[in-house]
Amino acid sequence: MKKLLSLLLLSTLANGAFALDLNKPLPNWIDQSREKADGRAPVMVNTKAAPPAGFHIPAEYEPVAAVALGWAGYTPMLSSIVRAVTGPGNALAWVVAGPSSITGVPANKYSRVNLPLDTVWMRDYGPFGVNGANKPAIVDTIYRHYQYRRNDDAVPTALAKIKGLEAFSMGLILDGGNLMVDSKGNLFMTKRTYLWNSGKTQDQVDTMLKTYFGVKNIIAFDYAGYPGEPADGTGHIDMFQKLLNDHTVLISVAETEPFKGAAEKAIAWYKSHKAGDGEPYKIITVKGWEEGAWYTYTNSLIVNNTVIIPSYSGKPQEEAAAKAAYEQAGLNVVPVPSDDSITAGGSIHCVTQTIPGAPGSLKANEVFTPAPEFLEMDVTPVTPLPYRGNGSVTDQLFNF
Repeated sequence: MKKLLSLLLLSTLANGAFALDLNKPLPNWIDQSREKADGRAPVMVNTKAAPPAGFHIPAEYEPVAAVALGWAGYTPMLSSIVRAVTGPGNALAWVVAGPSSITGVPANKYSRVNLPLDTVWMRDYGPFGVNGANKPAIVDTIYRHYQYRRNDDAVPTALAKIKGLEAFSMGLILDGGNLMVDSKGNLFMTKRTYLWNSGKTQDQVDTMLKTYFGVKNIIAFDYAGYPGEPADGTGHIDMFQKLLNDHTVLISVAETEPFKGAAEKAIAWYKSHKAGDGEPYKIITVKGWEEGAWYTYTNSLIVNNTVIIPSYSGKPQEEAAAKAAYEQAGLNVVPVPSDDSITAGGSIHCVTQTIPGAPGSLKANEVFTPAPEFLEMDVTPVTPLPYRGNGSVTDQLFNF
């Protein structure tokens, strides 16, 4: 049986739900000592099947009206990101569960959104902004940790309701960190999306992506560790690739496997293909390394010609090279210290999501509207991916 659930009850769905602790935030992967799956189906808003014709997901380097963040740990990093977003980035900051204000952030560019959260990883559970004729809309996918982090998984449609945007729910497990697009209708990801949605064929997954995001082509890469567990803890494309414009790609290279091989395969693909604008790809490489965690400079955020990049302590030469790489594409670079978050599986890109539109086209503060109701989906469970002790794979997969 399907039944309607109030957003206000979502935090009670999970057995043994984790109590948010800003001083001990949850990692990008599941923390088996603190989180338990509730065994329930995904909860999706009851909307139209897909955005109408004309909607599409823009590239990150196209105009950005707002950036969404979740205030669930790493306070100094998030504060610096918000200052960069609202300052040189010239965009609004929509901060879920954030403070009432942040020093150095103009009040007319800052909006606190009153919703419950489980984690900081807004890129993965947050809204996918799509552009339409008049104003943006939101596509909501299924967060891969939906059985553990119900509050997070509810954010996209709730945020859309609060901000007066239309939302469209896609029954596909997809994290935002594993999606990268250009302005010519090409979508790039890793093959982990197919593994998450093993109950569907590759063609079925591709068709859904094309339908909801208005793209034409799907390009899927191996991640470091494919087809086993991802060596970076996520298997997301933003951990080793970054499009800086339609024909310039930044790739994180390493001297050790499996990171070395994944980067080499990606470089080979870009060398053998033309970009969407017909130009040969310009490939820029930047150093990545593994020291108990995967350190990468591709996990950055582009906001209106400003790029916010991670800064790691004790690596001045590596950071200077990364800054120069971004500047080759004409971007204004703002480094933000990310030592704490990267050891938990992510950095600047992982904690942000962009809402498209010309700067100034959206309002920072709207009146809080009633929470939407959600429709619990009927699903047929399949065997979960095994947990091998490092916290990187505990995902429950379903057939939709």
